[in-house]
Amino acid sequence: MSNYAVIENGKVVNIVVSEPEYAAQQGWVALPKNAGIGWDYVDGQFVDNRPAPEVIAPPALTKEQLLAQLQALQAQIESLEA
Repeated sequence: MSNYAVIENGKVVNIVVSEPEYAAQQGWVALPKNAGIGWDYVDGQFVDNRPAPEVIAPPALTKEQLLAQLQALQAQIESLEA
């Protein structure tokens, strides 16, 4: 058994594990290990055209905010030790 891509409108919408004969009957395409759901299937090739994940920077905290967090954590730790 191998992994196959279910393709709709040029996009991989699902991955199935199947015997080659059944996969061929269903029109599923053998899936390379690096491809997955959301990839495009263009001219017989799998292409990763998914948008890059958006990197969200954590909010910048002031020294006072960080110290307040530290004090709160220290209080929690001390309550565990009691």
